[in-house]
Amino acid sequence: MKDNLIRLRYFLKDSHKKPYHIIFKELLQLWIIKKHFPYHYIGRFFYRKDAPTNFKDYLSVQEYNQLMESIASRNLKHPTINSIILDKLFFYFYCLEHKIPTPKVISYNFKKSFFFNEQTFTINSSSELIDYFLMVFKSANISSIFLKPTQGGQGKGILLLNKATIREQSSQVLEALINNSYIHQEVVIQHSEVNMIHNKSINTIRLETFIDKKDNIHFLGAFMRFGSGDSVVDNISSGGFFVPVNIEEGKLFKKALTGMIKGAIITDKHPDSGFVFKDFKIPYFDEVLTLVRHTASLFPGYIQGWDIAITENGPIIIEVNDFPGLLSSEFSYRGFKNKPVFEEIMKDTKEYLKTKYL
Repeated sequence: MKDNLIRLRYFLKDSHKKPYHIIFKELLQLWIIKKHFPYHYIGRFFYRKDAPTNFKDYLSVQEYNQLMESIASRNLKHPTINSIILDKLFFYFYCLEHKIPTPKVISYNFKKSFFFNEQTFTINSSSELIDYFLMVFKSANISSIFLKPTQGGQGKGILLLNKATIREQSSQVLEALINNSYIHQEVVIQHSEVNMIHNKSINTIRLETFIDKKDNIHFLGAFMRFGSGDSVVDNISSGGFFVPVNIEEGKLFKKALTGMIKGAIITDKHPDSGFVFKDFKIPYFDEVLTLVRHTASLFPGYIQGWDIAITENGPIIIEVNDFPGLLSSEFSYRGFKNKPVFEEIMKDTKEYLKTKYL
């Protein structure tokens, strides 16, 4: 209810609205077509003058929820793969075994037990933590390290620990680490062209794949996320936003977006750097597609979301999500109803719902 009020307030004050009679007409059309009230019309900015004209081809809230339920059911049929995906440490070792480029895990911990260079350390205090990471920094010849919970997503719990400020950070870091399990990961050096857009965070490409009944791998959609301000992560939930990607050309589309309840950003340039998104050619994009296609074959799920960072030497896999939200990537295809392979996905969804309610 609270989220809907936020959307309504933003809608009412948005100066880029279509005339109200057009909005009401389109809402009515969608209501008739979808057979339920089209809440997504407001939440996905279709009421704006610059919105896609084929808004009828986009998923409604109900269609999306049914699809997500079907995806969850099908992905649960692969428990071993899911266990690897859901644990960042398992995922790292699996990538290492199969020579998949991914950021190096330098050390890790299970609560108070820390592991580095085949040695085990027990950490109980801030001073012990400082000594431990100073040793890690020196041995690995690094000055900073990402600390990530082994489970969870959306950038939650991620900390950037710096050698220069470790004493000031130690109390906060100690509490987080000894109460959870974390991987301690190298800081990715981002491609200089991507840095021109935003250099405070690693700005990742999300690419979603679908594996059909014949084991063919299809790309469902793609977008690129960017951080803002001083945030070290690019997640929308942490203040970032996304720009849809033209998969055929490997270029960004014109507008950056985020949800109404996350700030309602709609802009054609980065708010910090002023970089214009339209037609930015993503470095190594062909290699991104090749890498994801190969990696998806080693994680035989149903629909998965791949997070890719671009370095000077090519793309690397940051992580995979076995329950990806597809609403953002749908913008890259101007509606999933325009993508022929989506017919098979919706057929699967209908079959799942029919079975569920038998």
